[in-house]
Amino acid sequence: MERHRHTLHQSARALELSRDNFTLERVSRALALCGSAAQATTLTQELTKRFSSATLTTNLQVPITLAIVAARAGDPAGALRVLEPAAAYDHAPAAEFWPSYLRGEAYLALKQPHDATAQFAHIIEHRGEAPTSPLYSLSLLGNARAAALAGDLPAARGHYERLFEAWSGADGDAPILKEARQEYARVR
Repeated sequence: MERHRHTLHQSARALELSRDNFTLERVSRALALCGSAAQATTLTQELTKRFSSATLTTNLQVPITLAIVAARAGDPAGALRVLEPAAAYDHAPAAEFWPSYLRGEAYLALKQPHDATAQFAHIIEHRGEAPTSPLYSLSLLGNARAAALAGDLPAARGHYERLFEAWSGADGDAPILKEARQEYARVR
């Protein structure tokens, strides 16, 4: 809850400083990730209205935020639908792997491990497109989960082990790392 309040405060502060498309895009995404769907959606509406001719804004950034909102609302199929216009921009530097990652997560939620694997593999195989993206490591986790869902336990173990190697210096108390370790224990 404290982290959520901090994000809301920082988002408000960012919007006080600038309401350019970059700031609106990033703030709408942060708010969506924190579960502030109404605020995120309001910002995407502003983006669409004010920057209607900005191709990457309307066809990439807005769908990313709306996909997060849909996923958080328990609508993975809706997330996939709103990401359709973004497919043409998957390799654009501004995509930062978000469309592929969100598709992978949606396919996991829909219990479609092979489709999820393809999305996460896209990120892993193209790391050079956004080498510092946190979605690279999260895609290792996504692939582990997809392999486990498909019943391929040796592959799942391998993906978890790659994740743990990549996160060897991470805070051991990080909730996502704890969760990954518990999942790994189930596939051993």
